[in-house]
Amino acid sequence: MSAQQYSTIGPIGVVMAQTLESLGIEPGPLFASAGIKLDTLTDPNTRMPSGAFRDVLLQIEQCPEAAGFGLKIARFIHPTTFYSLGVAAYCSDTLGDYVARMVRYYAVVTTNDRIDMEVADDLCCLRWVHYNPLRFPALREDGIAAVFFTILRYALHEGFSLERVDLARSMPSGGADLYQNFFGCPVYFDAAATALTFSEALLAQPLVSADPALAAAYEQLTEQYVAQLEKADFPARVRNELIRLLPTGVSGKEQVARELCVSTRTLYNRLEEAGTTYREVLDDTRKILSEQYLSKGLPVNEIAYLTGFSDTANFSRAFKKWTGSAPVNYREALSGKRQQ
Repeated sequence: MSAQQYSTIGPIGVVMAQTLESLGIEPGPLFASAGIKLDTLTDPNTRMPSGAFRDVLLQIEQCPEAAGFGLKIARFIHPTTFYSLGVAAYCSDTLGDYVARMVRYYAVVTTNDRIDMEVADDLCCLRWVHYNPLRFPALREDGIAAVFFTILRYALHEGFSLERVDLARSMPSGGADLYQNFFGCPVYFDAAATALTFSEALLAQPLVSADPALAAAYEQLTEQYVAQLEKADFPARVRNELIRLLPTGVSGKEQVARELCVSTRTLYNRLEEAGTTYREVLDDTRKILSEQYLSKGLPVNEIAYLTGFSDTANFSRAFKKWTGSAPVNYREALSGKRQQ
């Protein structure tokens, strides 16, 4: 398993390719231009780096034939798409056990975000919280909701329904009808986070596919996979801590190591094993956050503070080193692209 800071399991790419083919779009060139080899994606140990994954999604977004793509991929989802996690969840005793396994081991699917589960007022809400500061096309939010709605229906043999869906994207030009027909419930756009809400009572529903022995065996495989993943994705854990700490003015390796419950030496060693250094992760995190803040129109002095710089001059010098442009020029270039 190769080291990637944020990544998605390869079989998701297979599902995307199958969806493209069903729409008459040749997937090979789209994936190849993003640096992804289609023939490697059937291996669950192959993971798509977030940058490459985003590039594929951006290209799909530009294809007129792929309208509603995020919803259409649900046709090709199966429990085995998620490797041992999918089987362990499918063999759970109840839907509640199914959901708990998906939440606990969601890193198998992707490390770009996590699932938070909240039960209140007789409702269960699954909410996706993003780790990765990289911005993805809206169709990924559609895909997240569509895929998990589909696998929950699969678990209960379609005896599953939603109360509401919230999507962290703007309403598409075609309106909400396509979405409300797909999910069978009210759909709300421009949400702070994508979320699925359903009756808490469904969590107690038994699964006809329940097999405690298989569930235990495949959960053990899943735990081993996650352990490998955590080792390979250690830079992502460092990055997550930096995202949290930088606005407080903290960027030192000692504090990050303390937050991760490792020694500074272990921090260095594990980053080296992953093929990177603390300085590289710090610079890359600052660069991504800076570009995101500039695209949102934040003042340069505020961005300097949020990315942990002591003053605007130091931030501007660093940003020009990373991108070749001063922050103000970078923002102007972004504005020009939007106006075209």
